[in-house]
Amino acid sequence: MFPRGLLIVLLMIPTAAFSQRDKADSLEVFINNSHEDTIKVQLLNELVTIIRDRDARKAFPYARQARDLARVLGYNRGMGKALENLAWIHYRRGDYSRAFKLSTESLRIYESLNDRAGIANCYNHIAAFLYEQKQYTQAIENFTKAMEFSTSANDKATTARCFTNIAFTYISLEQYDSTIRYANRALVLGKLINNQYIVATATRSLGDVDLHFRRYEQAIQKYREVYSAATSLNNTFLLASVLHRMGKVYVERKQYDKALPYLLETLEVSKRYEHKDELERTCKLIVEVYMARNDLKKAFEYQVHYIQIHDSLNDQRNSEQVSLMQARFDSEMKETKIELLTKEAQLKQEEINSQRVWMYFYIGSLSLFVLLAFVLLFNYQVKKKANIRLEEKNAEIERQARELGSLNVAKDKLFSIISHDLRSPLSSLKGLMDLVIEGALSKDEFMPVAKNLKHTLESVQENLDNLLYWAQSQLKGLQVNPETFQVRSLVDEKIKLFHEISKAKNITIVNEIEDQLYVHADKNHIRLVFRNLIANAIKFSLSGGSILVRQRLVDGQVEISVSDSGVGMNARDVGKLFRPETHFTNPGTQKEKGIGIGLLLTKEFVEKNGGAIWVNSEIGKGSTFVFTLKRITVAVKREAVYSHSL
Repeated sequence: MFPRGLLIVLLMIPTAAFSQRDKADSLEVFINNSHEDTIKVQLLNELVTIIRDRDARKAFPYARQARDLARVLGYNRGMGKALENLAWIHYRRGDYSRAFKLSTESLRIYESLNDRAGIANCYNHIAAFLYEQKQYTQAIENFTKAMEFSTSANDKATTARCFTNIAFTYISLEQYDSTIRYANRALVLGKLINNQYIVATATRSLGDVDLHFRRYEQAIQKYREVYSAATSLNNTFLLASVLHRMGKVYVERKQYDKALPYLLETLEVSKRYEHKDELERTCKLIVEVYMARNDLKKAFEYQVHYIQIHDSLNDQRNSEQVSLMQARFDSEMKETKIELLTKEAQLKQEEINSQRVWMYFYIGSLSLFVLLAFVLLFNYQVKKKANIRLEEKNAEIERQARELGSLNVAKDKLFSIISHDLRSPLSSLKGLMDLVIEGALSKDEFMPVAKNLKHTLESVQENLDNLLYWAQSQLKGLQVNPETFQVRSLVDEKIKLFHEISKAKNITIVNEIEDQLYVHADKNHIRLVFRNLIANAIKFSLSGGSILVRQRLVDGQVEISVSDSGVGMNARDVGKLFRPETHFTNPGTQKEKGIGIGLLLTKEFVEKNGGAIWVNSEIGKGSTFVFTLKRITVAVKREAVYSHSL
């Protein structure tokens, strides 16, 4: 074990005293030989702060170790820093909702400790999340707030970091004069405190301004300075970003042979350290380079990589945006609840004080007993009315909260569906069409894709139908128009609809519904129920399988089942199948896709028509979906028609 005094001296040595890599190596040695105390928490936090931008994967376990040890020791200051570091690591990974929650937890700890430097770092993180949501004005407001706290704490490094972040954000707002002003302020302060990273990021922003105004020589000179600093600091994120920019300069100058080595190196660094945003942008530029060089094969190869990365990031961004919105909503709700509880406590305290005044007044003023009794009675009536109004307000708040919760769930579903399952096929189709238009694919090469394209569009149309029905049910409510109709003909209609699809998968569909079976329900609803159940059975059936549609009479109802010999489901998935909060979708046996609301819609339609639905399934043996409807015999149907004619 190292002496405690030596560990404290190491923490007090500024990073500029020797290289970050040397200090990180020294910290790792000290950590491995230190006691489980607050000093070790500080060492862990210092190490994570140094390496989190260089290698987030390596920093993550150290950050968790710092958090867990701080929790065991009850060390709030160390806990605040550990949560702050974890938030930044999750941000670099693109997990914005988790990062936002961790930042708000860290912020509350720092506020309780009145740690202004820590508060500044948290506002810096929150501003970065807002930037990722493209809320640039709000991001600058929070960066400015972080700058004010860091200035008051005399934390020059964080203040300089705020300057670089504000400069970078102004580029997105196309306010280049402001970018230059804040980048120069960051340069001056970064050089003053000898912070190479601050100087590099500020120089990069100035290079971005030069690139925008096509001052290519000035831009490439600045980017080379940043490249040198990134290499010296071993900061892979900074390295990937500046390599991409250097390649972009040469692409804009149409010097493609010079651009390609930088872009390929960016690709290698981004893949190794999972910098997915740079990976996406770089693949797109490489496609442009190979197209300009008329190397269509390479262009097509990197276009495929770009589409895959773009779709993956699009899914992640949309999912994280929804999660981040939910996290922000939860945070605001907690703050509102705290505010309401505080006001309630104040009201109660005021009420207690009022009662004491009245008690003292009553004891000291026996001669005014009658007047006091009148005042107390009047006060009681006022309080009673106030309580009644308060109960009414609470009931109204609860009702609004339930409505808001329902709307929020509906919103999340719509965002998830629209952002991925409908948008991704169309994005892939657009990319394919671009290649055809640009001549990258011949007609002979395109024709084999046409059949898959047709199935994809049919799938999109079916998903849109389900989505529109679902949206109507959520926003306007389902209108049920029951009538008496024959079931067998309706099943035959749907079998005919899926004839081509079932034939392509070599699946046999058998209709064992009897001709004399009539039910009383909304025909359009039941038509969609059969469509979704048969489509689901085809989707999860293997080639050469079979699907059976059967009936079983039970009292005044009929149980109709759709059985397949497909892959089946486990008990856990069966339990989640019809629940909106846990519904899911899996690809079919031939990678068919869906949006996951067909069975939810089926359940709602069956229940709106007075029935019930359930499923029996076993892995490897297939699934049987069963639903019930009100049965009408042929004789009852004729009698009803005869009575109507009279």
